[in-house]
Amino acid sequence: MSTRLLAGRYELIERIGEGGMAVVYKAKDRLLNRFVAIKILKPEFTKDMKVIESFRRESQAAASLSHPNIVNVYDVGKEGNIYYIVMELIEGSVLSDIIREEGALEPRRAVAIAKQVASALALAHKNQIIHRDVKPHNILITKEGVAKITDFGIAKAMSSSTMTANQTGTIMGSVHYFSPEQARGGYVDEKSDIYSLGIVMYEMLTGKVPFDAENPVAVAVMHMNQEVTPPSAVNPSISPDVEKIVMKATSKYQVNRYKTADEMITALSLVNYHPAPAAPVEEEPEKPAKPIKLAKSMKKKGEKLHGLKADKDKGEEEEMSKGKKKKKKKVQINKTKLGAIVLAVILAIPASSLVYNIIQGSGGNAKEVVVPDVLGKTEEEARQILKDMKLEMEVGIPLYDAAYKAGEVVSQDPVAGSNVMSGHTVTINLNKDKKDNGSAVPSVTGKTVEDAKYSLQAYGFEIGNITTESNEMPEGIIISQKPKAGDSAKPGAKIDLVVSIGAEDAEIVMIKLLGMDASEAASELSSMGLKLGEPTYAPSSTYAQNQVMAQSVEPGEKVMKGTTIDITISNGLTEGAGGGGIIIGGDQNGEDGNGESVKSVAFEISYDAAKNETFFLSVVVSDSNGVSTPIKQRESYKVDESEMISVAGVGQGTIQIIFDNNVVQQLNVNFDTGEVY
Repeated sequence: MSTRLLAGRYELIERIGEGGMAVVYKAKDRLLNRFVAIKILKPEFTKDMKVIESFRRESQAAASLSHPNIVNVYDVGKEGNIYYIVMELIEGSVLSDIIREEGALEPRRAVAIAKQVASALALAHKNQIIHRDVKPHNILITKEGVAKITDFGIAKAMSSSTMTANQTGTIMGSVHYFSPEQARGGYVDEKSDIYSLGIVMYEMLTGKVPFDAENPVAVAVMHMNQEVTPPSAVNPSISPDVEKIVMKATSKYQVNRYKTADEMITALSLVNYHPAPAAPVEEEPEKPAKPIKLAKSMKKKGEKLHGLKADKDKGEEEEMSKGKKKKKKKVQINKTKLGAIVLAVILAIPASSLVYNIIQGSGGNAKEVVVPDVLGKTEEEARQILKDMKLEMEVGIPLYDAAYKAGEVVSQDPVAGSNVMSGHTVTINLNKDKKDNGSAVPSVTGKTVEDAKYSLQAYGFEIGNITTESNEMPEGIIISQKPKAGDSAKPGAKIDLVVSIGAEDAEIVMIKLLGMDASEAASELSSMGLKLGEPTYAPSSTYAQNQVMAQSVEPGEKVMKGTTIDITISNGLTEGAGGGGIIIGGDQNGEDGNGESVKSVAFEISYDAAKNETFFLSVVVSDSNGVSTPIKQRESYKVDESEMISVAGVGQGTIQIIFDNNVVQQLNVNFDTGEVY
């Protein structure tokens, strides 16, 4: 394989890595004379059209992202049955290898890496791309210490049919970094990436993942049901600020995590790296100091100053604990300067009041406390428990969890066991009653469907039927909902949505339907505001039964909304297809609608005349019934060299072979005798 040349340009040199879906090679781009990394889809996935199409689409989307912390994608292509992505070659180490070799990283280094990854995710999320597979194995660290994330969209390409390897039955994914919603197959959004990044931070700071078990299923269950153990329990050198970021990012509930990657970056930028102070040692109390006399104006406001020790003219050192007095040391007080200080304090009111309150509230009285566990408690019980620990409480949005009774706490942030300073606010979420039919439905009009899913699920509802209609609202925006906002509905109820497809006279760009299931293609057309024509059926060796093998409007062409799109659906491989080629144009050796005999002929098309490595093939057939185009602008590859084609028709006629809109060959055909010349 090391001597293989892809696309006449990329020379594969050596294998440098392997993942669940692909193998990575170091290669040399002969055209630009540079080294690159090429990721090649594993053979077991090359026959799954959904995986292939998603692989291409998502790779092209990743190629549109330009960011210093994202591995650049240079090219995407296919040669024969080899599907590949050409990427920037990074000289450095994989983060997973660094953690394995060095163990827990120094907090400043871990935070610096996390900030860079979060910055890359922020750009992707703004472009509606969710990574779904954030893990140390997908984060590369250059020799200069720059973090670069790779594999955008690859995890998204996996469908339910490809989550498990046929041979081993193992989960093809990074279950140790899965978010709870990924583990249970729920709605995934940018907060899922934030959760995974939080797990990566945890591993960087402690040298291990928070959840581990003998099998992937057990790990997934732990993500769904167990709270993350505070990382300071493993590595005491972690500061409360750093720990708070990890715990917030890895909250079991999406609503309690950072709303965006940018918000997480802000928290990472303001972090205090100093670990929590040790508990103070009890000392013998000092003698109370004589207070300075204050101005009357300050006394009227009830102001007091603490921590200043002085007498009228001199200060005195404290006595030693052994009972021996040290020699008194006179301190000369400059009365002019003292007067200036007192005057400045007076003039600083109300600012001095603010400073005083800060000093009173936290300067000497704030202590580090451990957040208690209030899960399963009522709101009143939780408030009292937190109050006893000198902590404040805030009630978040209600959630539903079958493990708790209505009104009990189902989630808290920070989690139990976290170290915080007294006065810190703990946010709790109370459990809804599943039988309660008094829950108000939130408003989702004016939002996208993805935003609506998040909002509705946060309130315990689900997306119902989605219909579309023309509207002045932008395409993809929800026009109306049923039940309406504010109406009562039971938890778990489905909310039907009407989504705008834009103005009626708007143009839309046609997508590629080839390889989709017929029902999936129909759904896609409907969501775009297009109509599905009467489908036709034909045998094919390229597309599986019930997959779209041809479409009347090519991908990339613009059409008006409401346009009817015709598709041809594969009915599988028909016996007798010459050389296993494609049979298109009607039933093989049957009758057409006029009762005339329809017969098929097979012939070979040579790709030698193709001027480009990737070209578009069309086949035009003229027979007694007229002109048809059984193959229209189908993407083909010169490296395949040739292809056996079989077409059907009536009587005599001609067959034109067209490469990239240029006729390269014209054949005469007699369908009655099967001659092609």
